[in-house]
Amino acid sequence: MVDRRSYLKLTGGALTAGIAGGVIALVARDEGGGGGTATFEEREIEYDAHDDPSDVYRVWTGYPERFAFENGRTYTGETALRCDIPEGDSDGSNAMVWFPDDGYDQPRALYQRAMVSLSEDWTMAETDVCRFWCAGLNTEAGVQGSGSRGRPHGDDGWSSMFAVTDREIDDEAAYNLAAYSYHMDQEGISGEFEVVGAPVPVGKWFQFETLVWMNTVSDGAADPNGEVRCWLNGTPVYERTDFRWTTTEDQAIEYGGPLVRYGGDETAPADLALYYDDHELRGNGAIEDQRDPDPYVEDPSRMDDYDGRITVATGDEETRYRIYVDGYVVHSGWSNVDGHTAVPNETVEIELADDTEGYAVADAVADPESADGFLYDGSVVAVDADPELAELWVDGQELDPAAVPSRPEE
Repeated sequence: MVDRRSYLKLTGGALTAGIAGGVIALVARDEGGGGGTATFEEREIEYDAHDDPSDVYRVWTGYPERFAFENGRTYTGETALRCDIPEGDSDGSNAMVWFPDDGYDQPRALYQRAMVSLSEDWTMAETDVCRFWCAGLNTEAGVQGSGSRGRPHGDDGWSSMFAVTDREIDDEAAYNLAAYSYHMDQEGISGEFEVVGAPVPVGKWFQFETLVWMNTVSDGAADPNGEVRCWLNGTPVYERTDFRWTTTEDQAIEYGGPLVRYGGDETAPADLALYYDDHELRGNGAIEDQRDPDPYVEDPSRMDDYDGRITVATGDEETRYRIYVDGYVVHSGWSNVDGHTAVPNETVEIELADDTEGYAVADAVADPESADGFLYDGSVVAVDADPELAELWVDGQELDPAAVPSRPEE
């Protein structure tokens, strides 16, 4: 079982605000089991093997028919999950794994990973919010986990969700990630909303991971140690370890998976869609001691989806380098006519642009006489390497590494 350790330390910068009015209420259905006897370990959901989302998820609230399988836009295989939000409307629906209905005890820890994409024409008005993911939710114990009903009391529901928002970002090609939680210490009636400050790209698949640990309970009191963590394309972007959700061991994680709601009071300014693929879940004992350390690697077949590509080639020494991009960058690999074969480098770490630094940064240590590849949107502004790179290619053009700025301000 994974131990309670810190993956990421966040400092400052988070906006807390309630989402007032018009929020969707996630109400448990009366029929079906509220608890099970089996322990949930893990599941990989193969959309290709099913005809309808209701075969693998509980699809309920809002407009369930807006969730559908489709084969026109997938990450792997022939089928992806799609949820439509029509112009002028707010509701999508929920398509989540319902653990008790499958005979499982509610897990006290849940890790999820999926590929997610906003539609290519995704747009949002200023300050708008759209929820797209449920890291963990309980409605069986009560209705306090949603719907602007006020602060949960520890035995009547809770939730941890993620959203995209137009707040605190000025980029037509991306929207900010946000966390939205109903917990015992929230100040408003509509949960707690935190802008994470990690850009979510429009029209591109991104790898999304969440991990939730329920808080422990001591003598009927909730300990402030409930945890939520989130990774975007392998980069840790959110961590919080002080949640109080429950005062009873009987209330844990009832649901997890896709959840779609636009607003608040806002409505979609155009016809929008969210896509999901490769959804996997692990619970309790199946959560490994650590996540897979390898970075997210974009398939080179999607090269044309990006503005350009970068290849760095090293000389006869191990090289530490940093690439600054004014925009968005992902790791990738390919072979090209210049004899370079770029393969995944497990040391690659990518920090997404934020309002403080302003640049996406890729850091790595590369072996002698090796090549690493990246895909990017925006512009490459600087490359710093020690020792100097043997070769640097941007968009198929070889550049003199010594002539490229090593810092954005140069």
